[in-house]
Amino acid sequence: MSPAPAETISPRGARALVLGLGRFGGGLGVARWLLAEGARVCVTDRLPRADLAAAADELERAGAELVLGGHEGLDPADFDLVVVNPAVPQSAPLVRAARQAGTRVTSEMSLLLERWPGPVLGITGSNGKSTTVSLTEALLKAAGCPVRAGGNLGGSLLPELAGLAPGTVAVLELSSFMLEVSGPLGLGPDVAVITNITPNHLDRHGNMASYREAKAQVLVRARVAVLPPDAELGGPLDLPPGCAPLRFGPAGAGIDLGLDVSGHLTDAGGSRRLSTSALALPGHSARLDLAAALLAAGALIGDPAAIDAALPQALAAWRPLRHRFERLARLDGVTWVDDSASTTPESTAASLAAVEGPCLLIVGGRDKGLSPEPLLAAAAKRCRLVLALGEQGPDLAAALGERGVEAEDVGTLELAVGRAAALAAPGDTVLLSPGYSSHDQFPHFEARAEAFRRLVRVLAADGSAPLSPPAAEC
Repeated sequence: MSPAPAETISPRGARALVLGLGRFGGGLGVARWLLAEGARVCVTDRLPRADLAAAADELERAGAELVLGGHEGLDPADFDLVVVNPAVPQSAPLVRAARQAGTRVTSEMSLLLERWPGPVLGITGSNGKSTTVSLTEALLKAAGCPVRAGGNLGGSLLPELAGLAPGTVAVLELSSFMLEVSGPLGLGPDVAVITNITPNHLDRHGNMASYREAKAQVLVRARVAVLPPDAELGGPLDLPPGCAPLRFGPAGAGIDLGLDVSGHLTDAGGSRRLSTSALALPGHSARLDLAAALLAAGALIGDPAAIDAALPQALAAWRPLRHRFERLARLDGVTWVDDSASTTPESTAASLAAVEGPCLLIVGGRDKGLSPEPLLAAAAKRCRLVLALGEQGPDLAAALGERGVEAEDVGTLELAVGRAAALAAPGDTVLLSPGYSSHDQFPHFEARAEAFRRLVRVLAADGSAPLSPPAAEC
C-alpha cells in the first residue's frame, strides 16, 4: 500500500534546517520561502562562505543563521524539520541523524506537493522528461488551463503559492533525488508519467534496483500512470490501488497512443490520431514524448478530445528547450546543434537518431558509472567523425576506433569546435551531445552549453554565413 501523507507542519514559528545551499543556490529558493512564512531558518553547507557568497549574504540579511564550511555544532533534534537539497544524498550523516532523532526530513518539492491548491502532473524518467514537461505545459495552456511548470526544470514554485488561482495545474519535472524524499512521505502527483528508466545516477543510488525504486516513487498517489512498455522500465512496476495505466510507445497491442513505422501517432485501435507531417518535432524520441504528454494532459483534465483540439495551437507556440537538441545556427551549410543536457550514453544515442545526414559528434566528460555501449553503437552507425573530450575522451576515442569509427581525442571543447569547423562540409551536422557529466571541465551542463554557443558565435563572426534563427539566443 502507498504511505499516507505525513501531517503538514506549518512553517510559522518552526525551526527549520536547510541542508545544502550549493554553489548555484539550490537551497536558496526554499530558504527564502521559509523565512517569508515566518520560520526560524538555519542554512548549512559543507562549502566555505567564499564559495557561497552571494546567496549566503542575501540569506543572512533576511535573518537566516548560517553554518558554513561544515555542520559543526548542529543537532537535527533541535529542529522541527530538515529540508534537504536534492544534491545531498539520503546517506549523508546529518540526514541519517535527523531520521534517528525523529525530526521530519523533507525537501522543497515535498513542501510544494503538500500545499499545491490544484491538480498536479508529475513527470520523471531517465531521458525525455524535460521535453515532456514543456509539451504538456503547452498542451494545457492551449486548452485554456491555468498552469505552472517547475521542479527540476525551472525555479522554485513555492513563492507563487500565495497568488495562485484555484485549480491551477502544476506540471513538475521530478528527479530521482526529489522522489526519494517525497515518496516515503506519501506525496506525489495525481497523474504520473515515467518516460523510461535506463541506467543513470548509479554513482548516487549505488545500483539499478535502487535507482528504479526511487523513480517508482512518483506513483505513490497517482490515479493515472502514463507509462512506456515494461521493457523501457526494466520490467513491470507495481501500481497503487485504483491507479489506471495508460501506455505510449511503438504502435501495437496494449499501446493507447503509439508511434507507427511512418511516424504517425495512432490510437489503440490503429486509427491515426496525428500525421507525421503535423509533428514539427526532431526525431523519434521527441514524438514519443508528445504521445506521453497527450495522454497525461487528457487524463488530468478528463477530456482527451479537448487536448487533441488544442494540439495545433500548442505545437505552434512550443519551442525546444535550451540545450536539448537546440539548433543554434547554419553556417556555410553546416548545422550546429546544442544538446549539452545529454549526460548519459542513452540520451546521446537518442539524439543521434534525430540527426538527418552526416554527423560530427562532440562527446565526452566525466564518467557516471554507466555503460558507454548505447553511445558507441549509435555513433558507429551515424557518425562520420567523433571528437572526444574530457576525462572520458581517450577511452571513447579508443573504443570507437576499435569499431572502425574515425575518432579523435581532442581534450577540450574549444579544440573540438575548431576541429569540427575545419572538417565539416555542407550538409553535415555538428552535434554537441556529450553523454557524460560536465563536471570535469565545467561547473554544470549549462556552462558547457554556453561555452559552445560562444564558440559558434565566434565562427559566425569570422565570416561564415549568418546565424539562422534563433540567432538572438546563440
